[in-house]
Amino acid sequence: MQYDIIKKTWNEVRFMSRMRFLSIRELQQQGSGIKDILDGDGRIVITSNGKPIGLTVGVNESSFEEVLEDWKRVRLLRHRRFIDKKLDESERIAADINAEWIDEDDFWAETGASI
Repeated sequence: MQYDIIKKTWNEVRFMSRMRFLSIRELQQQGSGIKDILDGDGRIVITSNGKPIGLTVGVNESSFEEVLEDWKRVRLLRHRRFIDKKLDESERIAADINAEWIDEDDFWAETGASI
């Protein structure tokens, strides 16, 4: 078990070590040098004021479709996590004995939807 934790941590370190962090300004200045960074399996984390705002991944002609499909799965996974988080939050609120409930018709009227 301990070995698995160390192995996982090492894999995360190796993954992160291949990432390059560039600010928007550096990205603009790098120009064609970005291709060199992305060649192979390169990754760039784009930052603004030191905070991550984007991620790029190197692809080539043969890997493009596969990487694109992977990103679609990542977006789906992120969406599922968001939904799960909102459901957990709703369940917590609903379980509160002091929760205030509104009438169903009022709810639909507030959303602007018609049923």
